[in-house]
Amino acid sequence: MDRVRLPLVPRALRLGGVLAVAATILYFSVVTPPGSGMIRTGPFGVLPYSTWLHGLAYAGLAVTLAYAFQDSAWRDRTVLVVVFLVAVGYGGSIELLQSTLDARTADVGDLLVNAIGAAAAAVCWRVLTRWVRFYRVRRAADLETPVR
Repeated sequence: MDRVRLPLVPRALRLGGVLAVAATILYFSVVTPPGSGMIRTGPFGVLPYSTWLHGLAYAGLAVTLAYAFQDSAWRDRTVLVVVFLVAVGYGGSIELLQSTLDARTADVGDLLVNAIGAAAAAVCWRVLTRWVRFYRVRRAADLETPVR
């Protein structure tokens, strides 16, 4: 069976993606967006909308972290444990920050949902990478041929 080939962009870009996701999570965790509270339930009407957002946000953080460390010398399991711990630690830090803000509240339930989202993403990453072969993307300057 042939593996799907996916690009592994330079590490600086991958880490930039992690920082962008983390900054987005931080922003929406400390600023109350306009219209918040208008949507009460998420898909299927089972869980609150904010629960879905927490789970998806930390799943996204875990996936970008896993991608950033895809070419690490660490074993796959070690990478996924580190990814999980970093994502959950980041979520815990944000919950602590929210406890100091008047407009926000810290919630252990949010931290649990963050952990579930990060764990689900780490497990999915582990399963999906069995069918993927990453290849390094060369810099554009390396690919150009000189004009004569």
